[in-house]
Formats: sequence, structure tokens, C-alpha cells
Amino acid sequence: MATASNRSRHSARTLARGLLRVGLLLAGLLPMLSQAGVAVTPLSDFDFGHWSPGAGQITASRDFCAVSVVGNRLTANNTNQLRPFGVTLEDLDAAAKGSIFRLAHADGGHFLSLELRLGDLRSGVEEALMPNSVTATDKTGDELGCPRGGPNGRLIVRLLGSDLTGARAGVYEGQFSLSINGGSNGSNTAATTFRIRVEIPDLVRISSLNDIELGFFPGSGDLSGSDALCVYRNDPAGAYLVEASGQGAGNAFVVVQNGMKLPFAVDYSDGSGDGWRPLTAGGVPVAAGNANATATDCGGATNASVRVRIEESVLTSAEPGSYAGRLTLTVAPI
Repeated sequence: MATASNRSRHSARTLARGLLRVGLLLAGLLPMLSQAGVAVTPLSDFDFGHWSPGAGQITASRDFCAVSVVGNRLTANNTNQLRPFGVTLEDLDAAAKGSIFRLAHADGGHFLSLELRLGDLRSGVEEALMPNSVTATDKTGDELGCPRGGPNGRLIVRLLGSDLTGARAGVYEGQFSLSINGGSNGSNTAATTFRIRVEIPDLVRISSLNDIELGFFPGSGDLSGSDALCVYRNDPAGAYLVEASGQGAGNAFVVVQNGMKLPFAVDYSDGSGDGWRPLTAGGVPVAAGNANATATDCGGATNASVRVRIEESVLTSAEPGSYAGRLTLTVAPI
């Protein structure tokens, strides 16, 4: 009997503690609505991590609840009347303020633009947001933190692939504040802050390479041929390193027929007006510039050239036949 009685008292104490915690939660929420009539659930950060060119644009969203009522009781009855609300999205990074939303590079001198949109999940209407501008006060409010119908607002973040491709390598981030304007007199506010972050890797790309045909040796003179190509680098300075390797021993530049090898020379021009510069076998890099910093394919254009040359003395001593070889160009961030 004593044991059963102790268990009953233990259960009663446990239940009382549970009710007490609920009572404290309600007591903590009541002053907020009685004073403002407006509240918003917190928004978590948008951390997009490490972006890669193949990913294209980035789009993500966060749903939230915006409470906007006339009244001061936390009850789902006629005491509280729903009131529409408006939204202000403020860019808290002073260095990036302007007419568009931007993320700031860690160096403080480069920026990445982004689009921010607001969705009213009850009406289905979506609209673009502008920095520090108040939307129309026509968004569908809710009460009690959206317990029945779920979230009533959605914030959408979009970074365009074309902007990401042309962005300088590094970390871009910014801090923002979303304010709900509504409540009893339409001017009460509640706000939540969040960060947006993305990291752009160090990128360089070579493309548009084609085979170089030297043609027939007429019996005198050197043979040479060239090909125009595209180099992309996500750095406004356009600087990069280029190196060449062939298929011969030690990466020597050679064309081959039936085991016989003919050496050739390789020259490179980065299109900056400095003319041709020789490349040496064995992976010795040469500094270059003038890379395209906005499009990985240079927008269909070219901005560099490679040239191969076989000297007359080599050709006159070679056996007749058709010679072919492989040349590999490698570009790297500087």
C-alpha cells in the first residue's frame, strides 16, 4: 500500500511540473502580442557552401509565420482580428547598400548581386523585394504563430549562374533583417535577422582547342600552324599560368611516324599584344593574362592562341611519311 501511494504522489508531481512549464510558455508569449500585435518566427541562415560552375544558379527558400492581429489576447476567437501586414527587407551590411541586394567579398571591394522575393503562401502571390523598401500592407496575417494552416510567408533567395561565373574567387556574405509591419495600428514591427553566404572556388578553364594541321612539306622553309582558343579565369585581373607537354620522353614536343620522332617548338600568345612567347616541355609554367572573367566559354569568342613550328633542318632530314603527335595545354590559377 505504501509503495502504491508513493507512485501516485510521484505521478501527480510529474504532471504538475508539466502543467507549470506550459503555463510559463504562455505567460512569456502573452506580453509580446499584447504590446505589439505582431510577431515573426526566426529565419535560419542561407549557407550555400562551395559553389561549382556546373551547378548553375542557386535558389533556396525559407518559410516563416507572420502574426498580425488587432487585439491583445492569445486566443483563437473573435477577440483577435487578423490584420494584413507588409514586409521590409533591410541590408545590414553598410558596405553593400544600394539599389540591389548584394553580398560582399571578404576583401570588401567586390560584390555579388542576388534576388530576394517574398511569397504570400495564403494568397499564392509572389513579388520581388527591394532593399529597405516596404511592400504593400496586403499580406495575409495569422494568429497564434500559424498553428493550423502552417506558415503564411516564404522568403526566396536566388543567385544567378551568370553572376556566379563572373564573380571573383572567395567568400561572399551579408546580413539581412526581415521586418513584419502590421499589428493593431498597422505600424507595429517584429524582425528576424539572418545571413546569406556562398563561396566561389578559384576557377580557370581552357576550351575551343582544335587540331593543328601543318600540311605538306614543300622541300624548304619551316612548317607552322596555330589555333585560337578560350581561357576563362574568375579574377578581374585575368591572370593565369599556362604550360605545355608533349608525348615524348620528359614530355618533349614531338610528332611520330613508325618510331621516328620529329621535334617541334610551341609558342603561346595570350592576346594581350605582347606577341608570341615560347613554352618549354617538362611542365614549366608561363604567366599569362587577358583571360575572360565573365563567361567560361568566352561568349563564343577566343582570347589566346597556340602555335607549333617544325624547323626546315628537321624536315629535310626526316623520312617521308605522315607524322602526328599530341600536345597538351594546361592552365592554372596564378
